[in-house]
Amino acid sequence: MNQTDRITTAFTALREQMLSLAERITGNHDDAADAVQDAFVKLWQQRGRFESTSHAQGAGMMTVRTTSIDMARRNSRQADVPVEQAADTIDEVTDNDRSLAYRQVRYIIDNDLSDNQRKIIDLRELQGMEFEDIANQMNMTAANVRVELSRARRRVREIYQARNIDKKS
Repeated sequence: MNQTDRITTAFTALREQMLSLAERITGNHDDAADAVQDAFVKLWQQRGRFESTSHAQGAGMMTVRTTSIDMARRNSRQADVPVEQAADTIDEVTDNDRSLAYRQVRYIIDNDLSDNQRKIIDLRELQGMEFEDIANQMNMTAANVRVELSRARRRVREIYQARNIDKKS
């Protein structure tokens, strides 16, 4: 299979999952479709670096995720707020603070969750898979996947908050 076929196959197979992930992040179907299209263009420009269709699929999901996040951030900055009000609402969180928080959460996911919880979070949040697909892959029911995801998120939140409260004390 040539490079062009890998990219096309990856996007065709995962288009609905990519749209679902992008829509969850952007909160808007039109923005989600734009994010998927932008991701396809970005990957198309790098099509020579993919060794397999699964490699292209993984890169596609990650690119859709980052493109959607960028789009959501860009759209939130373009809100119709007068300059005077916007100046009063600037959050003092820096990119370094955000990066540190992401690393802390990833560390908690990798070290404090069960293997099932970790896999469910990765499949749902990073790869954008639907509950039914995760359930089929993990030999669980979709309801059990939802429960485990909820428990995993709650555990991450509790550990993260506890560690940050300890640091402030």
